[in-house]
Amino acid sequence: MNHSLRHAFVLLASLAGAAALIGCGRPFVPATPPGFVDLGDRYGDDEYRATTAEGLVIGIRAFENDPKGDLAFWSRVIEKRLREGGGYALLGKTDVKARNGQPGVQLRFGHDEGKEAHLYYLSVFVNDDRVFLHEAGGAKALVERHQQQIDWAIRNFLPE
Repeated sequence: MNHSLRHAFVLLASLAGAAALIGCGRPFVPATPPGFVDLGDRYGDDEYRATTAEGLVIGIRAFENDPKGDLAFWSRVIEKRLREGGGYALLGKTDVKARNGQPGVQLRFGHDEGKEAHLYYLSVFVNDDRVFLHEAGGAKALVERHQQQIDWAIRNFLPE
């Protein structure tokens, strides 16, 4: 995983502070798209990571919804953290839906590493108990080439 994506993942992990995940295991069912490999044996039961051979990464985490906020609140917190704390430029927002119909918001960010542009897509889903972060990122050309698989992974993601 490249440095800026690692930085973004670490930054997002800190946004919930010391909030622990609820219960044991994953409070969601990930969907590994064609062309990706699930890296489950390298991560704990509380998160999900999958990658392509070229290094495009998809990740999912869930945090307690504490303080209790709605989708608009958490989307704004995450946007602000990435723009101000991570140096990411917001390129756009779009509405997304999980497999169960739960609405979410996808924030699309850009970030340059040297002379190479990178994209980082972060889809946020919120219910009464949890905030779900569905992340995808890598070199711009790689993200654009795998856009259909990223979209498929979000449409087939199941928050519980």
